[in-house]
Amino acid sequence: ILNKLQAANFNTVFFQIRGMSDAMYHSHYEPWSQYLSSVRGADPGWDPLAYLVEEAHARGIEVHAWLNPYRYSTSAESHGNLPDDYAVAHPEWLLDYGNYTKILNPGLPEVRQRISDVVADIITNYDVDGIVFDDYFYVQGITDDMDEEQYQLYNPEGLSRKDWRRNNVNHMVRDVQTRINTIKPYITFGISPAGLAASSLVVAAKYAVDH
Repeated sequence: ILNKLQAANFNTVFFQIRGMSDAMYHSHYEPWSQYLSSVRGADPGWDPLAYLVEEAHARGIEVHAWLNPYRYSTSAESHGNLPDDYAVAHPEWLLDYGNYTKILNPGLPEVRQRISDVVADIITNYDVDGIVFDDYFYVQGITDDMDEEQYQLYNPEGLSRKDWRRNNVNHMVRDVQTRINTIKPYITFGISPAGLAASSLVVAAKYAVDH
């Protein structure tokens, strides 16, 4: 794949290394991905990210590590049940949408800290050129009862529920960017957002979005 990219004059590759609060690299926080060995937590015997960085750089290609910051599971098959998995060790960190759809709750300071720690672990131990997030937003379908406790505990500004959730995401992104800047400020940090259309001029003006 890298040879074909090099021949086509590509200069960057995005590589998914954390899809389900798991790892396609040696992580100090989360288990090896089941998508490497079919068994979550099983050491595959090699390090895909280390190999990719070495081979890509040898071809003049940058490697941007692609992470899903919140997603934990989307099915029974992807649900981690190891002793150190969040569903077992920190079930209070997860928002449960039913049918095994669970995400880390960005309304919790300790969750935002863990995401920042995971990124710091990656950029400290691997010579990646960038960090890119996918699905940095809450999963649609969240109800007020799912994060009522955090809304009451961590909302000193008295924001509306939706603005409070947006602000939680802002805090997480800011924390990660600050952490990157303290370790390797030259690393690129980007996000792949979901595109949502706004038809209200009032809403667009509130968030400084061109209508």
